Amino acid sequence: MSLEAIDLAALIPADLPDGREAVAEGRALGPTIERATSLYCEEKGVGSEREWREKAREQGIPCTCMNIGLATWDDTREAMGLIYEDALSRGVRPPDRFNLLAERRMGLPKELRAEAPQETGPVLWTDQHWWEMTHTVPIQPEAADNMIGGPGSVDNVVNALQVGITCIGVLSQYSWRWPYWDDETAQLMAVLKAGGVLASLRDQGVVFDSYLEDGYPGVFHDYASYVGWAMLERYVAEDLIGAAYSPSWGGLTQNPVIKSAVTLALDAVNPHRVPTSFIQGDTIGYSRDFDGNMAVLVNDLMMMKMTDVRYRLGGAPIAVPVTEVERIPTWEEVATVQTVSRKCEDYLPMMEPYVDWGKIEALRDELVAGGRRFFRNALDAMGEMGVDVQDPARVLLLLKRLGPETCETLFGAGEADDSYLRGRRPILETDLVRNTMKQRETLLAGLAERGPTEGLKAKNVVVASTDVHEFAKFLLTSTLDAAGSNVIDCGINRDPEDIVKVAVETAADAVVITTHNGVARSYGTRLMGEMRDARLDAPVFMGGVLNEDIEGSDVPVDVRHDLGNLGILTPASIDDLLATMEAECGAKP
Repeated sequence: MSLEAIDLAALIPADLPDGREAVAEGRALGPTIERATSLYCEEKGVGSEREWREKAREQGIPCTCMNIGLATWDDTREAMGLIYEDALSRGVRPPDRFNLLAERRMGLPKELRAEAPQETGPVLWTDQHWWEMTHTVPIQPEAADNMIGGPGSVDNVVNALQVGITCIGVLSQYSWRWPYWDDETAQLMAVLKAGGVLASLRDQGVVFDSYLEDGYPGVFHDYASYVGWAMLERYVAEDLIGAAYSPSWGGLTQNPVIKSAVTLALDAVNPHRVPTSFIQGDTIGYSRDFDGNMAVLVNDLMMMKMTDVRYRLGGAPIAVPVTEVERIPTWEEVATVQTVSRKCEDYLPMMEPYVDWGKIEALRDELVAGGRRFFRNALDAMGEMGVDVQDPARVLLLLKRLGPETCETLFGAGEADDSYLRGRRPILETDLVRNTMKQRETLLAGLAERGPTEGLKAKNVVVASTDVHEFAKFLLTSTLDAAGSNVIDCGINRDPEDIVKVAVETAADAVVITTHNGVARSYGTRLMGEMRDARLDAPVFMGGVLNEDIEGSDVPVDVRHDLGNLGILTPASIDDLLATMEAECGAKP
Protein backbone atom coordinates (compact mmCIF):
# COMPACT_ATOMS: atom_id res chain seq x y z
CA MET A 1 0.00 0.00 0.00
CA SER A 2 1.29 3.47 -0.86
CA LEU A 3 0.15 7.03 -0.35
CA GLU A 4 -0.48 7.30 -4.07
CA ALA A 5 -3.30 4.78 -3.68
CA ILE A 6 -5.18 6.85 -1.08
CA ASP A 7 -6.71 10.30 -1.35
CA LEU A 8 -6.45 11.44 2.26
CA ALA A 9 -8.52 14.57 1.75
CA ALA A 10 -11.37 12.48 0.31
CA LEU A 11 -11.71 10.67 3.64
CA ILE A 12 -12.94 13.88 5.27
CA PRO A 13 -16.60 14.78 4.63
CA ALA A 14 -17.15 18.15 3.00
CA ASP A 15 -19.60 19.21 5.71
CA LEU A 16 -17.32 18.39 8.66
CA PRO A 17 -17.45 21.37 11.07
CA ASP A 18 -14.26 23.20 11.93
CA GLY A 19 -12.85 21.58 15.06
CA ARG A 20 -11.35 24.88 16.20
CA GLU A 21 -14.84 26.17 16.84
CA ALA A 22 -15.61 23.24 19.17
CA VAL A 23 -12.34 23.86 21.00
CA ALA A 24 -13.24 27.55 21.37
CA GLU A 25 -16.62 26.61 22.87
CA GLY A 26 -14.84 24.45 25.43
CA ARG A 27 -12.34 27.18 26.26
CA ALA A 28 -15.22 29.56 26.94
CA LEU A 29 -16.99 26.99 29.13
CA GLY A 30 -13.99 26.03 31.28
CA PRO A 31 -13.62 29.21 33.38
CA THR A 32 -17.34 29.14 34.27
CA ILE A 33 -17.03 25.78 36.07
CA GLU A 34 -16.96 26.05 39.86
CA ARG A 35 -14.27 23.63 41.02
CA ALA A 36 -13.71 21.91 44.35
CA THR A 37 -10.48 20.57 45.88
CA SER A 38 -10.09 16.84 46.47
CA LEU A 39 -9.16 15.31 49.83
CA TYR A 40 -5.87 14.18 48.31
CA CYS A 41 -4.87 17.64 47.08
CA GLU A 42 -5.91 19.13 50.41
CA GLU A 43 -3.71 16.61 52.21
CA LYS A 44 -0.74 17.39 49.95
CA GLY A 45 -1.32 21.13 50.05
CA VAL A 46 -1.48 21.46 46.25
CA GLY A 47 -3.96 22.74 43.70
CA SER A 48 -3.74 19.76 41.35
CA GLU A 49 -2.41 16.24 41.08
CA ARG A 50 0.15 17.46 38.53
CA GLU A 51 1.57 19.92 41.04
CA TRP A 52 2.13 17.14 43.56
CA ARG A 53 3.66 14.79 40.98
CA GLU A 54 6.17 17.45 39.97
CA LYS A 55 7.15 17.92 43.62
CA ALA A 56 7.29 14.17 44.28
CA ARG A 57 9.57 13.42 41.34
CA GLU A 58 12.07 16.08 42.38
CA GLN A 59 12.10 14.67 45.91
CA GLY A 60 12.36 11.04 44.72
CA ILE A 61 8.98 10.06 46.20
CA PRO A 62 7.46 7.12 44.28
CA CYS A 63 3.75 7.37 43.49
CA THR A 64 1.37 4.51 42.79
CA CYS A 65 -1.93 4.03 41.01
CA MET A 66 -4.61 1.37 40.96
CA ASN A 67 -7.44 0.48 38.63
CA ILE A 68 -10.80 -0.10 40.25
CA GLY A 69 -14.37 -0.44 39.11
CA LEU A 70 -16.73 -2.92 40.77
CA ALA A 71 -20.31 -3.61 39.75
CA THR A 72 -21.74 -0.34 41.11
CA TRP A 73 -20.37 2.94 42.40
CA ASP A 74 -21.56 2.08 45.92
CA ASP A 75 -19.52 -1.14 45.81
CA THR A 76 -16.54 0.75 44.42
CA ARG A 77 -16.76 3.50 47.04
CA GLU A 78 -16.88 0.95 49.84
CA ALA A 79 -13.89 -0.87 48.35
CA MET A 80 -11.94 2.39 48.22
CA GLY A 81 -12.37 2.88 51.95
CA LEU A 82 -11.39 -0.71 52.70
CA ILE A 83 -8.27 -0.54 50.51
CA TYR A 84 -7.21 2.71 52.18
CA GLU A 85 -7.67 1.28 55.68
CA ASP A 86 -5.92 -1.95 54.69
CA ALA A 87 -2.82 -0.03 53.61
CA LEU A 88 -2.69 1.88 56.87
CA SER A 89 -3.11 -1.32 58.87
CA ARG A 90 -0.13 -2.85 57.03
CA GLY A 91 2.05 0.20 57.62
CA VAL A 92 2.35 1.23 53.97
CA ARG A 93 1.34 4.41 52.18
CA PRO A 94 -2.06 4.08 50.52
CA PRO A 95 -2.22 4.39 46.71
CA ASP A 96 -1.74 7.94 45.45
CA ARG A 97 -4.43 7.70 42.79
CA PHE A 98 -7.00 5.45 41.18
CA ASN A 99 -8.35 5.12 37.68
CA LEU A 100 -12.09 4.59 37.70
CA LEU A 101 -12.89 1.81 35.22
CA ALA A 102 -16.39 3.02 34.52
CA GLU A 103 -18.86 1.21 32.36
CA ARG A 104 -19.10 2.13 28.67
CA ARG A 105 -22.45 3.80 29.24
CA MET A 106 -20.54 6.69 30.82
CA GLY A 107 -19.33 7.58 27.34
CA LEU A 108 -22.86 8.32 26.17
CA PRO A 109 -24.76 11.58 26.81
CA LYS A 110 -26.44 11.48 30.23
CA GLU A 111 -29.95 11.17 28.84
CA LEU A 112 -29.08 7.95 26.98
CA ARG A 113 -27.26 6.03 29.69
CA ALA A 114 -30.20 4.47 31.52
CA GLU A 115 -31.56 2.79 28.39
CA ALA A 116 -28.20 1.56 27.05
CA PRO A 117 -27.12 -2.08 27.62
CA GLN A 118 -25.48 -2.70 30.99
CA GLU A 119 -21.89 -3.90 31.04
CA THR A 120 -19.33 -4.55 33.79
CA GLY A 121 -18.29 -1.60 35.90
CA PRO A 122 -19.84 1.32 37.77
CA VAL A 123 -21.90 4.20 36.41
CA LEU A 124 -21.89 7.55 38.21
CA TRP A 125 -25.60 8.31 38.20
CA THR A 126 -25.78 11.31 40.54
CA ASP A 127 -23.85 14.40 41.59
CA GLN A 128 -23.34 12.72 44.95
CA HIS A 129 -21.57 9.81 43.24
CA TRP A 130 -19.22 12.24 41.55
CA TRP A 131 -18.56 14.06 44.83
CA GLU A 132 -17.69 10.81 46.55
CA MET A 133 -15.02 10.15 43.91
CA THR A 134 -12.82 12.82 45.49
CA HIS A 135 -14.20 12.99 49.02
CA THR A 136 -14.35 9.38 50.26
CA VAL A 137 -10.64 8.85 50.99
CA PRO A 138 -7.51 10.90 50.17
CA ILE A 139 -6.69 8.95 47.01
CA GLN A 140 -6.77 11.10 43.88
CA PRO A 141 -9.01 9.83 41.07
CA GLU A 142 -8.59 10.09 37.35
CA ALA A 143 -11.82 10.20 35.40
CA ALA A 144 -10.49 7.53 33.07
CA ASP A 145 -12.31 4.91 31.00
CA ASN A 146 -15.21 6.21 28.90
CA MET A 147 -15.01 9.76 30.23
CA ILE A 148 -13.53 11.47 27.15
CA GLY A 149 -13.77 9.85 23.74
CA GLY A 150 -17.50 9.34 23.45
CA PRO A 151 -20.41 11.69 22.76
CA GLY A 152 -20.83 12.29 26.51
CA SER A 153 -17.34 13.80 26.89
CA VAL A 154 -18.42 17.32 27.85
CA ASP A 155 -20.87 16.11 30.53
CA ASN A 156 -18.11 14.04 32.10
CA VAL A 157 -15.44 16.73 31.99
CA VAL A 158 -17.69 19.26 33.70
CA ASN A 159 -18.70 16.80 36.43
CA ALA A 160 -15.09 15.73 37.01
CA LEU A 161 -13.75 19.26 37.33
CA GLN A 162 -16.56 20.29 39.66
CA VAL A 163 -15.49 17.73 42.27
CA GLY A 164 -11.72 18.29 42.08
CA ILE A 165 -10.50 15.79 39.49
CA THR A 166 -7.58 17.34 37.59
CA CYS A 167 -6.53 14.52 35.25
CA ILE A 168 -9.13 13.35 32.76
CA GLY A 169 -9.00 10.86 29.87
CA VAL A 170 -9.00 9.03 27.61
CA LEU A 171 -8.13 10.85 24.36
CA SER A 172 -7.25 7.65 22.50
CA GLN A 173 -10.80 6.38 22.97
CA TYR A 174 -12.04 8.94 20.44
CA SER A 175 -11.54 6.16 17.86
CA TRP A 176 -14.07 3.89 19.64
CA ARG A 177 -17.68 3.36 18.73
CA TRP A 178 -20.13 3.56 21.65
CA PRO A 179 -23.16 1.23 21.95
CA TYR A 180 -25.96 2.33 19.63
CA TRP A 181 -24.23 5.57 18.69
CA ASP A 182 -23.23 6.21 15.08
CA ASP A 183 -23.00 10.00 14.79
CA GLU A 184 -19.25 10.20 14.29
CA THR A 185 -19.21 13.98 13.83
CA ALA A 186 -21.13 14.75 17.03
CA GLN A 187 -18.86 12.39 18.97
CA LEU A 188 -15.72 14.05 17.61
CA MET A 189 -16.97 17.57 18.34
CA ALA A 190 -17.82 16.53 21.91
CA VAL A 191 -14.25 15.28 22.38
CA LEU A 192 -12.79 18.53 21.05
CA LYS A 193 -15.06 20.70 23.17
CA ALA A 194 -14.09 18.69 26.25
CA GLY A 195 -10.45 19.16 25.27
CA GLY A 196 -11.05 22.90 25.02
CA VAL A 197 -12.38 22.91 28.58
CA LEU A 198 -9.18 21.22 29.78
CA ALA A 199 -7.07 23.65 27.76
CA SER A 200 -8.66 26.63 29.51
CA LEU A 201 -7.45 25.23 32.85
CA ARG A 202 -3.99 24.11 31.79
CA ASP A 203 -2.27 26.75 33.93
CA GLN A 204 -4.14 25.38 36.95
CA GLY A 205 -2.62 21.92 36.56
CA VAL A 206 -5.42 20.20 34.64
CA VAL A 207 -4.16 17.38 32.39
CA PHE A 208 -5.61 15.62 29.31
CA ASP A 209 -4.65 11.95 29.64
CA SER A 210 -4.50 9.31 26.95
CA TYR A 211 -3.98 5.59 27.52
CA LEU A 212 -2.29 4.67 24.25
CA GLU A 213 -3.31 1.01 24.15
CA ASP A 214 -6.98 1.98 24.21
CA GLY A 215 -6.40 3.49 20.78
CA TYR A 216 -4.55 2.38 17.68
CA PRO A 217 -1.18 1.73 19.34
CA GLY A 218 -2.83 -1.27 21.02
CA VAL A 219 -2.67 -3.06 17.65
CA PHE A 220 0.52 -1.52 16.25
CA HIS A 221 3.38 -3.86 15.43
CA ASP A 222 6.26 -1.49 16.16
CA TYR A 223 7.00 0.32 19.43
CA ALA A 224 8.40 3.22 17.38
CA SER A 225 4.85 3.68 16.07
CA TYR A 226 3.70 4.04 19.69
CA VAL A 227 6.08 6.95 20.12
CA GLY A 228 5.03 8.52 16.81
CA TRP A 229 1.36 8.18 17.65
CA ALA A 230 1.90 9.82 21.05
CA MET A 231 3.56 12.70 19.20
CA LEU A 232 0.52 13.02 16.93
CA GLU A 233 -1.83 13.03 19.92
CA ARG A 234 0.37 15.58 21.68
CA TYR A 235 0.35 17.74 18.56
CA VAL A 236 -3.45 17.74 18.59
CA ALA A 237 -3.85 18.07 22.36
CA GLU A 238 -1.15 20.66 23.02
CA ASP A 239 -0.49 22.55 19.76
CA LEU A 240 -4.02 22.59 18.34
CA ILE A 241 -6.23 22.41 21.45
CA GLY A 242 -3.87 23.91 24.01
CA ALA A 243 -4.21 21.33 26.79
CA ALA A 244 -1.45 19.69 28.83
CA TYR A 245 -1.09 16.15 27.44
CA SER A 246 0.07 13.01 29.22
CA PRO A 247 0.28 9.64 27.44
CA SER A 248 -0.08 6.61 29.69
CA TRP A 249 0.69 3.14 28.39
CA GLY A 250 2.20 -0.27 29.22
CA GLY A 251 -0.49 -2.91 29.66
CA LEU A 252 0.38 -4.88 26.52
CA THR A 253 4.12 -5.16 27.18
CA GLN A 254 5.59 -8.07 29.08
CA ASN A 255 9.35 -7.49 28.78
CA PRO A 256 10.35 -5.14 31.65
CA VAL A 257 13.47 -3.84 29.83
CA ILE A 258 11.52 -2.95 26.69
CA LYS A 259 8.90 -1.32 28.87
CA SER A 260 11.58 0.85 30.43
CA ALA A 261 12.96 1.89 27.03
CA VAL A 262 9.55 2.79 25.59
CA THR A 263 8.65 4.74 28.72
CA LEU A 264 11.85 6.74 28.40
CA ALA A 265 11.21 7.32 24.69
CA LEU A 266 7.76 8.72 25.46
CA ASP A 267 9.34 11.02 28.04
CA ALA A 268 11.97 12.17 25.53
CA VAL A 269 9.24 13.49 23.19
CA ASN A 270 7.46 15.23 26.08
CA PRO A 271 8.87 18.78 25.82
CA HIS A 272 6.89 20.19 28.77
CA ARG A 273 7.61 17.15 30.93
CA VAL A 274 4.01 16.70 31.96
CA PRO A 275 4.22 13.82 34.48
CA THR A 276 3.07 10.47 33.14
CA SER A 277 -0.38 9.90 34.61
CA PHE A 278 0.22 6.18 35.08
CA ILE A 279 2.18 3.23 33.73
CA GLN A 280 -0.16 0.30 33.30
CA GLY A 281 1.06 -3.01 34.68
CA ASP A 282 1.55 -6.07 32.50
CA THR A 283 -1.80 -7.56 31.47
CA ILE A 284 -0.52 -10.15 28.94
CA GLY A 285 2.05 -12.05 30.98
CA TYR A 286 -0.41 -13.58 33.43
CA SER A 287 -1.73 -17.14 33.24
CA ARG A 288 -4.37 -19.06 35.20
CA ASP A 289 -1.65 -19.84 37.77
CA PHE A 290 -2.37 -16.99 40.17
CA ASP A 291 0.58 -17.80 42.43
CA GLY A 292 2.93 -17.87 39.46
CA ASN A 293 1.63 -14.48 38.40
CA MET A 294 3.27 -12.95 41.47
CA ALA A 295 6.64 -13.34 39.72
CA VAL A 296 5.33 -11.41 36.71
CA LEU A 297 3.91 -8.74 39.01
CA VAL A 298 7.09 -8.11 41.01
CA ASN A 299 9.46 -8.03 38.02
CA ASP A 300 7.15 -5.65 36.19
CA LEU A 301 6.82 -3.36 39.21
CA MET A 302 10.53 -3.27 40.05
CA MET A 303 11.63 -2.16 36.59
CA MET A 304 8.83 0.39 36.26
CA LYS A 305 9.65 1.89 39.63
CA MET A 306 13.42 1.98 39.08
CA THR A 307 12.93 3.74 35.75
CA ASP A 308 10.46 6.23 37.18
CA VAL A 309 12.62 7.21 40.15
CA ARG A 310 15.97 7.28 38.32
CA TYR A 311 14.73 9.52 35.51
CA ARG A 312 12.32 11.56 37.66
CA LEU A 313 9.31 10.88 35.47
CA GLY A 314 6.67 11.56 38.11
CA GLY A 315 4.66 8.56 36.96
CA ALA A 316 2.52 6.14 38.93
CA PRO A 317 2.94 2.44 38.15
CA ILE A 318 -0.16 0.23 38.40
CA ALA A 319 0.13 -3.11 40.15
CA VAL A 320 -2.21 -5.53 38.36
CA PRO A 321 -4.01 -8.04 40.64
CA VAL A 322 -2.94 -11.58 39.77
CA THR A 323 -6.56 -12.68 39.20
CA GLU A 324 -7.31 -10.04 36.57
CA VAL A 325 -6.62 -12.48 33.74
CA GLU A 326 -9.83 -14.28 34.67
CA ARG A 327 -12.19 -11.76 36.29
CA ILE A 328 -12.55 -8.37 37.94
CA PRO A 329 -10.54 -8.55 41.18
CA THR A 330 -12.02 -8.18 44.64
CA TRP A 331 -11.01 -5.26 46.84
CA GLU A 332 -8.83 -7.62 48.90
CA GLU A 333 -6.90 -8.65 45.78
CA VAL A 334 -6.41 -5.01 44.77
CA ALA A 335 -5.22 -4.19 48.30
CA THR A 336 -2.76 -7.08 48.30
CA VAL A 337 -0.91 -5.98 45.17
CA GLN A 338 -0.86 -2.38 46.40
CA THR A 339 1.06 -3.58 49.44
CA VAL A 340 3.39 -5.59 47.20
CA SER A 341 3.96 -2.44 45.16
CA ARG A 342 4.91 -0.36 48.18
CA LYS A 343 7.20 -3.08 49.55
CA CYS A 344 9.04 -3.20 46.21
CA GLU A 345 10.09 0.40 46.80
CA ASP A 346 12.31 -0.73 49.68
CA TYR A 347 14.52 -2.62 47.21
CA LEU A 348 14.99 0.15 44.63
CA PRO A 349 18.23 1.61 46.06
CA MET A 350 19.70 -1.90 46.34
CA MET A 351 19.12 -2.82 42.69
CA GLU A 352 19.05 0.34 40.57
CA PRO A 353 22.81 1.03 40.58
CA TYR A 354 23.52 -2.35 38.98
CA VAL A 355 21.22 -2.01 35.97
CA ASP A 356 22.94 -1.34 32.62
CA TRP A 357 20.98 1.80 31.81
CA GLY A 358 23.23 2.57 28.85
CA LYS A 359 21.73 -0.25 26.80
CA ILE A 360 18.21 0.86 27.69
CA GLU A 361 19.02 4.45 26.75
CA ALA A 362 20.40 3.33 23.38
CA LEU A 363 17.15 1.49 22.67
CA ARG A 364 15.26 4.59 23.80
CA ASP A 365 17.13 6.69 21.28
CA GLU A 366 16.30 4.31 18.41
CA LEU A 367 12.62 4.48 19.32
CA VAL A 368 12.67 8.26 19.55
CA ALA A 369 14.24 8.56 16.09
CA GLY A 370 11.66 6.15 14.67
CA GLY A 371 8.79 7.90 16.41
CA ARG A 372 9.84 11.24 14.99
CA ARG A 373 9.86 9.73 11.48
CA PHE A 374 6.35 8.32 12.00
CA PHE A 375 5.10 11.71 13.18
CA ARG A 376 6.75 13.62 10.34
CA ASN A 377 5.57 11.10 7.74
CA ALA A 378 1.97 11.50 8.91
CA LEU A 379 1.88 15.30 9.05
CA ASP A 380 3.77 15.71 5.78
CA ALA A 381 1.41 13.32 3.96
CA MET A 382 -1.66 15.17 5.25
CA GLY A 383 -0.30 18.54 4.28
CA GLU A 384 0.75 17.42 0.80
CA MET A 385 -2.74 16.12 0.11
CA GLY A 386 -4.50 19.28 1.14
CA VAL A 387 -5.64 18.31 4.65
CA ASP A 388 -5.81 21.29 7.01
CA VAL A 389 -3.42 20.10 9.71
CA GLN A 390 -4.27 23.13 11.87
CA ASP A 391 -7.81 21.78 12.38
CA PRO A 392 -7.89 19.12 15.13
CA ALA A 393 -11.15 17.66 13.79
CA ARG A 394 -9.63 16.92 10.39
CA VAL A 395 -6.44 15.46 11.80
CA LEU A 396 -8.24 13.17 14.25
CA LEU A 397 -10.96 12.06 11.84
CA LEU A 398 -8.48 11.27 9.09
CA LEU A 399 -6.36 9.14 11.40
CA LYS A 400 -9.45 7.37 12.69
CA ARG A 401 -10.73 6.57 9.21
CA LEU A 402 -7.38 5.31 8.01
CA GLY A 403 -7.34 2.74 10.80
CA PRO A 404 -4.33 1.34 12.67
CA GLU A 405 -3.09 -1.03 9.96
CA THR A 406 -3.10 1.62 7.24
CA CYS A 407 -1.58 4.27 9.52
CA GLU A 408 1.33 2.03 10.41
CA THR A 409 1.77 0.79 6.86
CA LEU A 410 1.86 4.31 5.44
CA PHE A 411 3.67 6.22 8.19
CA GLY A 412 5.75 3.56 9.93
CA ALA A 413 9.44 4.18 10.55
CA GLY A 414 10.86 0.74 9.74
CA GLU A 415 12.47 -0.17 6.42
CA ALA A 416 10.27 -1.67 3.72
CA ASP A 417 10.21 -5.46 4.00
CA ASP A 418 7.39 -7.53 2.50
CA SER A 419 8.16 -10.46 4.79
CA TYR A 420 6.45 -8.53 7.61
CA LEU A 421 2.67 -8.23 7.88
CA ARG A 422 2.61 -4.47 7.42
CA GLY A 423 5.34 -4.30 4.83
CA ARG A 424 7.95 -2.85 7.19
CA ARG A 425 10.59 -4.31 9.45
CA PRO A 426 9.73 -2.99 12.94
CA ILE A 427 12.39 -1.02 14.75
CA LEU A 428 11.23 -2.92 17.83
CA GLU A 429 8.40 -5.40 17.45
CA THR A 430 5.71 -5.18 20.12
CA ASP A 431 5.39 -7.94 22.70
CA LEU A 432 1.71 -8.43 21.90
CA VAL A 433 2.34 -8.94 18.19
CA ARG A 434 5.21 -11.31 18.91
CA ASN A 435 3.10 -13.34 21.34
CA THR A 436 0.06 -13.29 19.06
CA MET A 437 2.03 -14.47 16.05
CA LYS A 438 3.51 -17.29 18.12
CA GLN A 439 0.00 -18.32 19.14
CA ARG A 440 -1.08 -18.11 15.51
CA GLU A 441 1.82 -20.31 14.38
CA THR A 442 0.96 -22.87 17.06
CA LEU A 443 -2.70 -22.87 16.04
CA LEU A 444 -1.91 -23.23 12.35
CA ALA A 445 0.61 -25.99 13.04
CA GLY A 446 -2.01 -27.85 15.04
CA LEU A 447 -4.51 -27.33 12.24
CA ALA A 448 -2.08 -28.77 9.68
CA GLU A 449 -1.35 -31.74 11.93
CA ARG A 450 -5.05 -32.41 12.46
CA GLY A 451 -5.60 -32.68 8.74
CA PRO A 452 -8.41 -31.40 6.51
CA THR A 453 -11.35 -29.73 8.19
CA GLU A 454 -13.89 -30.61 5.53
CA GLY A 455 -16.81 -29.53 7.68
CA LEU A 456 -15.55 -25.92 7.71
CA LYS A 457 -14.58 -25.51 4.06
CA ALA A 458 -16.52 -22.84 2.18
CA LYS A 459 -18.70 -22.17 5.23
CA ASN A 460 -19.61 -18.52 5.79
CA VAL A 461 -18.49 -17.59 9.31
CA VAL A 462 -19.18 -14.17 10.83
CA VAL A 463 -16.58 -13.14 13.44
CA ALA A 464 -16.97 -10.13 15.74
CA SER A 465 -15.89 -8.67 19.08
CA THR A 466 -18.16 -7.05 21.64
CA ASP A 467 -15.30 -4.71 22.67
CA VAL A 468 -11.93 -3.39 21.50
CA HIS A 469 -9.89 -6.61 21.67
CA GLU A 470 -8.54 -6.73 18.14
CA PHE A 471 -5.94 -9.49 18.56
CA ALA A 472 -8.36 -12.08 19.92
CA LYS A 473 -10.45 -11.52 16.82
CA PHE A 474 -7.33 -11.72 14.63
CA LEU A 475 -6.50 -15.18 15.99
CA LEU A 476 -10.02 -16.33 15.23
CA THR A 477 -10.18 -14.93 11.71
CA SER A 478 -6.74 -16.16 10.67
CA THR A 479 -7.33 -19.67 12.03
CA LEU A 480 -10.78 -20.02 10.47
CA ASP A 481 -9.42 -18.70 7.19
CA ALA A 482 -6.68 -21.33 7.26
CA ALA A 483 -9.36 -23.96 7.93
CA GLY A 484 -11.01 -23.04 4.64
CA SER A 485 -13.94 -20.98 5.91
CA ASN A 486 -15.19 -17.84 4.22
CA VAL A 487 -14.56 -15.43 7.09
CA ILE A 488 -16.69 -12.30 7.33
CA ASP A 489 -14.91 -9.94 9.73
CA CYS A 490 -17.64 -7.85 11.39
CA GLY A 491 -15.13 -5.81 13.39
CA ILE A 492 -14.88 -4.70 17.01
CA ASN A 493 -17.33 -2.92 19.31
CA ARG A 494 -20.28 -4.40 17.44
CA ASP A 495 -23.88 -4.40 18.65
CA PRO A 496 -25.90 -7.64 18.37
CA GLU A 497 -28.14 -6.08 15.72
CA ASP A 498 -25.08 -5.32 13.56
CA ILE A 499 -23.91 -8.90 13.71
CA VAL A 500 -27.29 -10.37 12.87
CA LYS A 501 -27.69 -7.99 9.94
CA VAL A 502 -24.34 -9.08 8.49
CA ALA A 503 -25.11 -12.75 9.20
CA VAL A 504 -28.40 -12.53 7.31
CA GLU A 505 -26.83 -10.66 4.39
CA THR A 506 -24.05 -13.23 4.05
CA ALA A 507 -26.19 -16.33 4.73
CA ALA A 508 -23.88 -17.17 7.62
CA ASP A 509 -23.36 -20.81 8.53
CA ALA A 510 -21.98 -19.82 11.95
CA VAL A 511 -21.42 -16.78 14.17
CA VAL A 512 -18.33 -16.50 16.40
CA ILE A 513 -18.14 -13.84 19.14
CA THR A 514 -15.16 -12.89 21.28
CA THR A 515 -15.91 -10.88 24.43
CA HIS A 516 -13.86 -9.47 27.30
CA ASN A 517 -15.99 -6.66 28.74
CA GLY A 518 -18.26 -8.57 31.12
CA VAL A 519 -21.41 -8.61 29.01
CA ALA A 520 -21.49 -12.26 27.93
CA ARG A 521 -24.96 -13.19 29.22
CA SER A 522 -26.83 -9.98 28.37
CA TYR A 523 -25.12 -9.73 24.99
CA GLY A 524 -25.86 -13.36 24.21
CA THR A 525 -29.49 -12.95 25.24
CA ARG A 526 -29.96 -9.99 22.93
CA LEU A 527 -28.09 -11.66 20.08
CA MET A 528 -30.18 -14.82 20.22
CA GLY A 529 -33.38 -12.77 20.37
CA GLU A 530 -32.33 -10.83 17.27
CA MET A 531 -31.50 -14.07 15.48
CA ARG A 532 -34.90 -15.52 16.28
CA ASP A 533 -36.61 -12.39 15.00
CA ALA A 534 -34.56 -12.60 11.80
CA ARG A 535 -35.28 -16.36 11.53
CA LEU A 536 -31.57 -17.00 11.27
CA ASP A 537 -30.69 -20.61 12.00
CA ALA A 538 -26.94 -20.73 12.56
CA PRO A 539 -24.90 -21.97 15.52
CA VAL A 540 -23.42 -19.27 17.74
CA PHE A 541 -20.06 -19.68 19.48
CA MET A 542 -18.76 -17.37 22.19
CA GLY A 543 -15.35 -17.25 23.86
CA GLY A 544 -13.11 -14.96 25.88
CA VAL A 545 -14.11 -13.77 29.35
CA LEU A 546 -17.53 -15.32 29.86
CA ASN A 547 -18.68 -13.61 33.02
CA GLU A 548 -21.03 -10.85 34.06
CA ASP A 549 -22.15 -8.86 37.08
CA ILE A 550 -24.93 -10.78 38.82
CA GLU A 551 -27.07 -9.33 41.58
CA GLY A 552 -25.92 -10.60 44.96
CA SER A 553 -22.31 -11.23 43.92
CA ASP A 554 -19.40 -8.90 44.67
CA VAL A 555 -17.54 -9.94 41.52
CA PRO A 556 -18.67 -11.07 38.04
CA VAL A 557 -19.64 -14.73 37.87
CA ASP A 558 -19.14 -17.33 35.16
CA VAL A 559 -22.20 -17.46 32.89
CA ARG A 560 -21.31 -20.39 30.62
CA HIS A 561 -24.27 -22.36 31.93
CA ASP A 562 -26.65 -19.51 31.12
CA LEU A 563 -25.17 -19.17 27.67
CA GLY A 564 -25.67 -22.88 27.12
CA ASN A 565 -29.32 -22.53 28.07
CA LEU A 566 -29.61 -19.81 25.42
CA GLY A 567 -28.23 -22.20 22.84
CA ILE A 568 -24.78 -20.59 22.64
CA LEU A 569 -21.78 -22.92 22.46
CA THR A 570 -18.76 -21.96 24.60
CA PRO A 571 -15.65 -23.93 23.55
CA ALA A 572 -12.72 -23.53 25.91
CA SER A 573 -10.09 -22.80 23.25
CA ILE A 574 -9.72 -22.14 19.53
CA ASP A 575 -8.81 -25.82 19.05
CA ASP A 576 -12.07 -26.77 20.75
CA LEU A 577 -13.88 -24.18 18.66
CA LEU A 578 -12.68 -25.75 15.41
CA ALA A 579 -13.72 -29.24 16.50
CA THR A 580 -17.13 -28.07 17.73
CA MET A 581 -17.72 -25.96 14.63
CA GLU A 582 -16.84 -28.83 12.33
CA ALA A 583 -19.33 -31.04 14.12
CA GLU A 584 -22.05 -28.40 14.00
CA CYS A 585 -21.43 -26.91 10.56
CA GLY A 586 -20.38 -30.12 8.90
CA ALA A 587 -23.78 -31.60 9.60
CA LYS A 588 -25.46 -28.83 7.62
CA PRO A 589 -25.92 -29.33 3.88
